Amino acid sequence: MILSRLQSELESLSKSERRLAEVILANPQAVITASTAELARRASVSDPTVSRLCKSLGCSGFPDFKVQLAQDLARNPSQVNPVIGAGDDTRTCIDKLINANQAALEHLRSALESDQVDAAVEALNRAKRIEIFGMGASAAIAQDAQHKLFRLGTPACAYEDNLKQRMVAAAADSDSLILFISFTGETRATLEAARIARESGAFVLGITAPGSPLAQLCDIFLTSGNALEDTTVYIPMATRIVILSVIDLLCTRLALRRQPQINDTLQKIKRSLHATRVGDST
Repeated sequence: MILSRLQSELESLSKSERRLAEVILANPQAVITASTAELARRASVSDPTVSRLCKSLGCSGFPDFKVQLAQDLARNPSQVNPVIGAGDDTRTCIDKLINANQAALEHLRSALESDQVDAAVEALNRAKRIEIFGMGASAAIAQDAQHKLFRLGTPACAYEDNLKQRMVAAAADSDSLILFISFTGETRATLEAARIARESGAFVLGITAPGSPLAQLCDIFLTSGNALEDTTVYIPMATRIVILSVIDLLCTRLALRRQPQINDTLQKIKRSLHATRVGDST
């Protein structure tokens, strides 16, 4: 089976081939209808990398690989397809979801470049104001980012309403950093807000899909993991976990960057919560 072989050879692949393999393993069903260029974009690799990996697996090329992949899925969909099926029992759902999320985090490990993360943290550290834009499913993630960032010494606010996003972007200046969170980087309203932010002189930081229109508008962008699953489904959970992990990484690095000055503030915030807890005598 082509997927079993791909999984078994994962450790021996080059960095770019492994990133491509992880994208395929995370959502093999989506690969069947993808073009070479689309799959390469999802994995942030070159088109020749796709061809090279297919030939290393004994296929004549990407079309032949897709035929063998479709045959694998038809023979044993519950074992190799991470998408939950109507006939899956609870144990299968547990295994599939956890496997998909683990694959997403492994993809993130290889996709994130340390220098890009460092540059993003430095931009956050320089900013006098941090605005966070997220719409739809990204709105809840934007709120999580605000919850983490406001503790670290810079005013931070999240916005999900596009009219407010446009106004905030228009009022921004060179002291502002606007963090755009978008699974696909293709939402028209988000792109318009990003263009306004750039015109205002704000630093535009994105967590979005590589190669997307939003990524091209950003001063710096980090991957959203969108290549790992179809984000038009009801709950694109693997992508959500990837973005939350990226935010957690940025906030952790920023907190370390600001130590020891930030420690007093963090302690004050922690003490302010003591009286809100049942049984706390302080």
